Amino acid sequence: QRRHGDLIVGVLVFALIVFASWLACRFFAGRGAFLLVGAMIATAMSANVFFWIIPGQRTVVAAIKAGEPVDPIHGMRGKQRSVHNTYFTLPVLFAMLSNHYSFLYLHPQRWLVLFFLMLAGALIRQFFVQRHGYHLGRARNPWPFAALGVLLIALVILALRPQAPAQMASKSPPADFAQVQNVLTQHCLACHGPALQMKGLRVDQPQAVLLSAQAIYQQVVVTRQMPMNNASGMQDAERDVIRRWYESGAKGP
Repeated sequence: QRRHGDLIVGVLVFALIVFASWLACRFFAGRGAFLLVGAMIATAMSANVFFWIIPGQRTVVAAIKAGEPVDPIHGMRGKQRSVHNTYFTLPVLFAMLSNHYSFLYLHPQRWLVLFFLMLAGALIRQFFVQRHGYHLGRARNPWPFAALGVLLIALVILALRPQAPAQMASKSPPADFAQVQNVLTQHCLACHGPALQMKGLRVDQPQAVLLSAQAIYQQVVVTRQMPMNNASGMQDAERDVIRRWYESGAKGP
């Protein structure tokens, strides 16, 4: 193998994941971007197994059965790809489960959130890998890796701590239902109207809006998850209309 080959591959994989995280979050909605990066890494893991590890094992077994000398390169390659898959495990797990946590993928710098949490997963995985060798006396104490991984998670939590927008703290007058319906008609009718009722909601029906007031408030104001990827360009002032209406009792027409 090339000298420092593992280091070179590690640096290239690191750079690829950084670039993929940035690129995916630039061109796709946060939820989809996180899943795409996770799927990319999971595909690489599958390729390691099907194109390197399993064929290498078959070649070695065939050589042993035939009484021929075994080329050690197959074992070296298999071990290298298995190590790569080991470090990919927790990052992939995080990326593929992230769609349940909108506060992660809706952050303005979500690509950094994605990258640092995946990096934390790899560091924590290194702790588990090295712990066995440490107990056998052939590796250093792995606790620094776990500590650094936990520190990264703590820093991400700190960066994601909720902060009340200035308009929410102001004593602005409550909004009436007509204002709310105007906002919903402009930004939500395409997915929640006569032609299509996603989540069973129609914003053109006042009674349906009143019954789903809490869900609308949660999705539009708290998590800001809707409209999806803000494709309709809803402004903060329009979100504030929903907030003022809901916080004043969510009254009907």
